[in-house]
Amino acid sequence: MVIDSQVPPLFSLLGRLRLRQLALVVAIDELNSLRKAADRIGVSQPAATKMLSELEQALGLLLFERGRRGMIATVYGAALIRHAHLIISDVDAMREELAGLAAGASGRLSIGMITAAAAGPLSIAIARLKDRRPRLDITITVDTSDVLIPLLEQGRLDVVFGRPVSSDHAQDIVFTQIGPERLSIVCGAQNPLRLRQDLALSSLAGAAWILQPRSSPLRQVVEASFRDARMETPANLVETASILTATTLLQHSDMIAVVPHSVALHYVASGMMAILPVLLTRQLDPYGALTRKTRAAIPALAELMALISHEPASQG
Repeated sequence: MVIDSQVPPLFSLLGRLRLRQLALVVAIDELNSLRKAADRIGVSQPAATKMLSELEQALGLLLFERGRRGMIATVYGAALIRHAHLIISDVDAMREELAGLAAGASGRLSIGMITAAAAGPLSIAIARLKDRRPRLDITITVDTSDVLIPLLEQGRLDVVFGRPVSSDHAQDIVFTQIGPERLSIVCGAQNPLRLRQDLALSSLAGAAWILQPRSSPLRQVVEASFRDARMETPANLVETASILTATTLLQHSDMIAVVPHSVALHYVASGMMAILPVLLTRQLDPYGALTRKTRAAIPALAELMALISHEPASQG
């Protein structure tokens, strides 16, 4: 339902829009309740009702409708909520940067990365960036791409080092390729399988496997490789996105796992894993840096990208 189809121009909107109104619509979306949202942002329910009404009047659009499950965003409300997340995140990033500068720090960089990137040139480049900028506040979140991309879209991450995104996200995100990454099947350093040279994927069907969650791109590639080999996904498996958990399981069992090759090389060099001589028919897309088109340029990120480009690719 449209209250007034004439959405006001930018400068008119800037004079009427308030950050607390954006915080309110985000809270309503998360809680499906105007009363609970009012409590969250610290205002009375009548005040919240007035704030929402003023916002809808300013935009000329109905943002929420009442349903059996509470307050439900309209198509206009959903669009506003998406941008509200970004605006609030950008304000928080501004606050953090100013607070850091006031405390003698040198800015902030929030990084998301997939496991494939964690053990390769990226981590070395981050260490070198930290040497150059000792007061730079760096936070790193390691997870699968399907978890990290929404955090990037919400502005909670400045960059994600992961796989290219689907067309649903492509219009808002820029992908800069860094390099390819193949997969390796690994076992613990004491697993008897490490001594065999006659292995095929089909001969591992009865083994206990460690695989990433079903929603992850890596898992989807592995399952496609199983289908190529006319195999069902092994019934005996543990699902985890944690490389630490996988490594611990490999060290204390005869399980096998699929990990990015750069990760495998790291743990082989540490004497904790062995790479089995079995190739998967499918491989992951190249990984790279994903950033939001609308985010202001971050000097520390530009410097990090320059350092990554000078790091040698993984060998082996």
